[in-house]
Amino acid sequence: MINKFLSCFFSSDFYIFAAKNCANPKDWKLKMKKIRLTLIALFVGMVSLTYAQDINEAGAKFNEGLELDKAKNYGGAIEAWEEAISVCDDIGFDAEELKANIQKKLGYTYFKQGITQYKKKKFDVAIDALKNAKEIASEINDAKTAKSASIYIPKIYSTKGLTLMAKKNYDEALSIFDEALKYNSKCVDAFYGKGMTYKALNKLDLAAEAFDKVIALGAGKKSVAKKVASSTIAAQKMFEAKAASELQIEHSAVAVDLLNKALKYSQSSPNTFYLLALANNKLKKWDATIDAAQKALALEGVDASAVNFELGKAFEGKGSAANACAAYKKVIDGPNVEAAKFQIKEVLKCK
Repeated sequence: MINKFLSCFFSSDFYIFAAKNCANPKDWKLKMKKIRLTLIALFVGMVSLTYAQDINEAGAKFNEGLELDKAKNYGGAIEAWEEAISVCDDIGFDAEELKANIQKKLGYTYFKQGITQYKKKKFDVAIDALKNAKEIASEINDAKTAKSASIYIPKIYSTKGLTLMAKKNYDEALSIFDEALKYNSKCVDAFYGKGMTYKALNKLDLAAEAFDKVIALGAGKKSVAKKVASSTIAAQKMFEAKAASELQIEHSAVAVDLLNKALKYSQSSPNTFYLLALANNKLKKWDATIDAAQKALALEGVDASAVNFELGKAFEGKGSAANACAAYKKVIDGPNVEAAKFQIKEVLKCK
């Protein structure tokens, strides 16, 4: 409005009007000079007043945000500071220092808001807040806040993905894990989530690929030791369970391949070695059966009677009657007791 008024006052039409209606040209020039100086002073005063009011408004919003932040009302503090920054932007250069101070507070409060919402399992709100924290912190060279936000963003994406996986929203879960990996290509949590999701989808090779990433990236790191252990167990049991299913439909060679993959992750499962002995026996690979059975018998928790029955069959197939008899005699419980007795008495004529 001030600009419009001044432009009107200093227009050629105004000067012509004033000149026509002034008797003495010298008086007209003098009066015009005084009026112009007065108006300029008035304009400067109005601008200064407006500037002061705007600065005060921004300062008041800044202080309001401080109180809200102190009360842990992070959402309210963020709103107040966003308004203050908007005012600072209108003012321009003279408000840059105040704006920088607000931004420093705003970035960290966005971070606190993100963590708070994460704890409430409001993952999308948390992620948005942390993205804002990272952006603002990066603009003002607040490396600490930017780094902290960068760590949590993929972590929260991964947690969201696991939640979706638990609800059997597998495709969406995989998409979310990929989002996590965009922020951190070495995110152990994201690879763990992908492994568990592919396992649920019975995509064993893809699951193993993801679990291998967890194991490799987490090696020697205490912070992810549980994820590494869980991935190792999950991969081993996944292949073992699939092998057991293949054995039921007489796919013995496939089972052997799967069991060898299971052993890559752990050689402490007696059941893996027992199944390997069973599968190799069906394939008439006696030495492989004997090796697997003996390894099974050396482990705690083994079903010794079941393993010894397979061991006896392998020795018998190989033509080692004495060893077969010794193995069959150790079958003392379970469903194979009568079959072992028959081999001892009727077939091998064991002493």
